Amino acid sequence: PLLLLPQVNLNSIKRCLLISYDSATQLLSFRHYSVKVVPVGVSKGLKKLLQEKFPNMSRLEDISELL
Repeated sequence: PLLLLPQVNLNSIKRCLLISYDSATQLLSFRHYSVKVVPVGVSKGLKKLLQEKFPNMSRLEDISELL
């Protein structure tokens, strides 16, 4: 199906396959993409908190050390 990037929910896409056909050479070109949404403009510690795997905080005395 057609992808309209301004309207697509990026969290619903894991992989994308782009198929291009060149009628002059009668060749098909395939490109496979992995789509990953990552937070932008946040600290490294906050990115770790937002991941599915929870970071090891046993060596921290306070949550502010992670952020």
